[in-house]
Amino acid sequence: MIIFIGPNRHRSNVASLREHADAPKYDYRSYNWLFRAFRLPAATYIFTSIDRLDANERRLAGKIYRHINKAGNGFRALNDPAHAMGRFRLLCALYEAGINQFNVYLAYDAPKPSQFPVFIRRNSLSTAPLSGLINSQAELEQTIAELEREGEPLDDLIVIEYCAREVAPGIFQKWSAYNAGGQISLNYAISESSWLVKYGEIDIIEEHFYAQELELLERNAFEDQVRRVFEIAHIEYGRVDFGLVDGEPQFYEINFNPEFRTMEAKSLVEQRKQNVLFAVKRRVQHIAQLDAQQSGSVGNLSDPDITAFRLRPWRNYAPQRY
Repeated sequence: MIIFIGPNRHRSNVASLREHADAPKYDYRSYNWLFRAFRLPAATYIFTSIDRLDANERRLAGKIYRHINKAGNGFRALNDPAHAMGRFRLLCALYEAGINQFNVYLAYDAPKPSQFPVFIRRNSLSTAPLSGLINSQAELEQTIAELEREGEPLDDLIVIEYCAREVAPGIFQKWSAYNAGGQISLNYAISESSWLVKYGEIDIIEEHFYAQELELLERNAFEDQVRRVFEIAHIEYGRVDFGLVDGEPQFYEINFNPEFRTMEAKSLVEQRKQNVLFAVKRRVQHIAQLDAQQSGSVGNLSDPDITAFRLRPWRNYAPQRY
């Protein structure tokens, strides 16, 4: 059994896992359930959507994460809520490690980026950037001031140096790779006619690219770099998004709760369809290997902070937010 832990509103992210023949037996439970349960069944627990928890919820969930990993055979937890890095910390760490060529700054810290253009986005939410590309220091300062006047909390805004390249005139690509408990698998690329590649546009790139894509998929390209990024981030399950700049991966963020839907399977190019199926099948097989395949249960952690959170409704507000 695999148990995904996350907010109720993200249940649909893993729902389509059931559609795959190689999928393991799994369940999805909320953080509300995790904090209130008196017993925990034997399973591999995958903590998702950690970036949606506040600091106290992360601390309490981190205690249960450790409790599960000490429970013996049949019990395993992935993604330490107390230590897994969010967007800002990760980008800082990757720049300092020399992995990324671009840096990131806190908006409230009067940032002076070393290179332009830059853009502004929220740190705590996976929403679209709040600005387009900003080309000068004066424009950056003006944009930050405008966002502050509009009510954006500056301590949740980050300024990111732009780092992307066209792969064809007017076309950008984003790659991704998955980590399932240490097993890394490259995913197919998606393409858009915008530097901000989000969902991908179907079949907008020349067909010869798909043969190159298959070659990269088959040899699981960039595996070592991807593994290092997950290690730095202290994240054991998730999807990292990156672009290729001069042939080298530049890593943008890690999603703790990636979806299993494959819009790219709607492609009209047969090679593209095969590439998607290859990548998804390998990913699902890696996840299936996380199945604990044990029975039994253990008592949940006995801890005064968790008891207080469980019994005092004014402290237990996470379910209402999710």
